[in-house]
Order: sequence, then structure tokens, then C-alpha cells
Amino acid sequence: MIEDIRTLKKHLRKKILALRDALPEEERKKKSISIQEHLFSLPEFVAAKTVALFTSFRSEVLTELMIRDALALSKAVVVPVTDLARRRLVFSRLIDYTEDLSPGTWGILEPKPDCIRPVAPEAMDMVITPGAVFDPAGNRIGYGGGFYDGLLASFHKPAVALAFSLQLVESVPMEPGHDIPVDIIITEEGISRCK
Repeated sequence: MIEDIRTLKKHLRKKILALRDALPEEERKKKSISIQEHLFSLPEFVAAKTVALFTSFRSEVLTELMIRDALALSKAVVVPVTDLARRRLVFSRLIDYTEDLSPGTWGILEPKPDCIRPVAPEAMDMVITPGAVFDPAGNRIGYGGGFYDGLLASFHKPAVALAFSLQLVESVPMEPGHDIPVDIIITEEGISRCK
């Protein structure tokens, strides 16, 4: 049963990521700007003092401008550092996008070792997650490592996913006790509240 779910997830991830990878760069930029506008209008984001944002990688929603603009709004922005040994994410306060970051695990931008300023998850007002596939209930398929599921399992404040509308499907197969849904999904088309 679990193996069937994992196989379904793997196929769905591969199919949707191929569609996302095929988005022309200009279109991805345009859609990312719309997503940022929706995010920055979200009441939970407006109220948040400390926001966890991911640094975009490959064909993900582009987050560099979001991070820079959130810093300009005097928000405390924290970004993930992958702790492969413990299979978890550690969050670090970002001060300067250009100076603090360099390619880390899997080539994803992470704070350089001398720029890591740990922030506990309970100090964060909101977590903004990446992902491959989402459904209207907030169910998500990540990239297979379970890093965000580990965080979301114990995070009791808003969890928001950023995605292009082509990443939304009718239903995502879920592994009970392993896959953790998000509360809000933001695409270029708008804001969807889940659950």
C-alpha cells in the first residue's frame, strides 16, 4: 500500500516537474512577480515579524526578489540550511542576500558557514515552502527528502506554499503520518486557503 503511494507520488512529481521545467524563463519571472504580490498582500505575511523563505532552485518560483523586499520591509528573514546528517532543516537569519549566501547542499543557496545565525522554529511566524505538486486540501509532494515534512509536523503557525498553477492537481496521494499539508497555497492566480 505504502509502496503504491510512493510510486504514484514519484510519477506525479516527475510529470509536474517536467511541466514546470518547460516554463520559459520570462514567463516564470512574470508569474513569480504575481505570486509575490499575492504573498505580500496576505494578512498573515503582513503581520509576520519573522518569515522563513526558501532560496529558489532550478525552475521553482523565484524568491530572490521576495527575500530582498521582505528584508527592505524590516522583516526578519530566515532561510533553510540542510542538515543532511540529521535529515532536517536548520533555519538561519539572513542579513544580506548577496554577502551571506553561497551554493550549499545540492547547489541550493544557503548561508555560508560563518553567516549561520540559528533561529528556532518557534520564533518564526510563518514558513514558506517549496514543493513539486499540491492539491486544494494543501497536500503536497516535495522532492522526496521529507525535510519540510519534518518541520511542518511540529510547526503550528501558518505554512504557505508557493507554486505555479500548473503544479496544482485534483488530489495528491498521501502517506499517513509522513506527509504534512500546508495551510495556504499561493500561485500566480491567487491565494487558496486549504483545510
